[in-house]
Amino acid sequence: MTRDTRFARVLLVLVLAPAGGLFGKAVAEAAQVRPWWPWLLASLVWLLVCGGIAVAVFSHVDEHR
Repeated sequence: MTRDTRFARVLLVLVLAPAGGLFGKAVAEAAQVRPWWPWLLASLVWLLVCGGIAVAVFSHVDEHR
C-alpha cells in the first residue's frame, strides 16, 4: 500500500464513520418517535463539509507529486 493510498483510506474513514454514526442516531430517534431530522441534517452537513475538506486536501497532495 502506498503512502497516498493509506492517506486516502484514513480520510475516507474520518469522513464516513462519523456520518454513519449520526445517521444511525437519526434512525434510533425515529424509532422512538422523536425528532430525527436534526441528526439527519447533521449527518449531511458532516458529509458535505468534511468530504469537501478531504477532497481538497487529497487534491493538494496529489498536485505536489
